[in-house]
Amino acid sequence: MFLSELWQLALEAHREGDHEVLGRVYGFAHWCFQQEQFLSNAAVVSFYEHVFDEWELRDEVAPWLPAEVVAKVRPLWEWRWPQERLTEVDRLLSGSPPPGRNAV
Repeated sequence: MFLSELWQLALEAHREGDHEVLGRVYGFAHWCFQQEQFLSNAAVVSFYEHVFDEWELRDEVAPWLPAEVVAKVRPLWEWRWPQERLTEVDRLLSGSPPPGRNAV
């Protein structure tokens, strides 16, 4: 439940352009992802699986996603989305490294 609430905080920060909060949110989610099995799995299914649910924010979300996270969550996206959406996300993710990488 906590990580899904964290995603709501990220949505608000994206809409407000609050990069400080975004750095903290994505930094914490990534830290959770790097932990042992339970916490890592929770980060994937409660946070990262849903990062593109608010499709209009896709351009703002994509740069915050570490490649190692994308590799793990992409199969879930494949299962949930039509090919057109997956292709668009792949295009977005082929860009620059996450801005929050050094913020935490």
